[in-house]
Amino acid sequence: MKSLIVQLRWQFLLLNRNNIITISIAVTIVYALAFFALQDLDNLDKVLTLLILNDPAIIGMFFIGLSVIMERNQQVLSALFVTPVNHHLYLMSRIFSLTLVGWICALGMALAAVGPTFNFLHFSAGTIGVCVLSCLAGLYLVCYTSEFMHFTLRSIPLLMVFINLPLLNYFEVTDIWAFNLMPSYGSLKLIASAYGNSPDTTLLLYSYAAQIFWIALLYWWVYRTFMSKIVNA
Repeated sequence: MKSLIVQLRWQFLLLNRNNIITISIAVTIVYALAFFALQDLDNLDKVLTLLILNDPAIIGMFFIGLSVIMERNQQVLSALFVTPVNHHLYLMSRIFSLTLVGWICALGMALAAVGPTFNFLHFSAGTIGVCVLSCLAGLYLVCYTSEFMHFTLRSIPLLMVFINLPLLNYFEVTDIWAFNLMPSYGSLKLIASAYGNSPDTTLLLYSYAAQIFWIALLYWWVYRTFMSKIVNA
């Protein structure tokens, strides 16, 4: 636990030094002001769900890619991985730090839009889940590129498929059952359920279970890829 806290402290220092926290807060303030001005808009809950699902996802996927690419190009990772640092702690500290930033930003947007009248547990589980999943997707992508432009070009279509396909069913554009099996489906339903008066219990249990399953599976896959392509390359 002490090693994880030390790693987290370093990660927050790096995020602050690279202005990632400042950028995230600035974007959140813009969204929050827009939501505050549009409080009387019809279907604001759905617009809020769309943005809250994507904002933590963007923070997780792009910023973890940017930070790892910078450290890789500056030979920081080469120096770090000859030390006895635990690789799981390195990955988890990366994911936890950006997840916390993404969750705080999403919480600020939700409070500005609907006030404290939502289910905090479901909302937090959904936003944390989508941020962790996006961090894992970003870590997987960064294993195959050392240039941020290449990373960006590959991450945009991944973000569209990985995060946004379940939204097509949510907005009733499509009714394709396979979209409900996507990794972000559980997070979407948890966030959307946070605003509902009586969310379906079976759907909630499925959403929590699906989110845990995908996070565990993707973490195992990403860890193996990260060790093969970066640490032992």
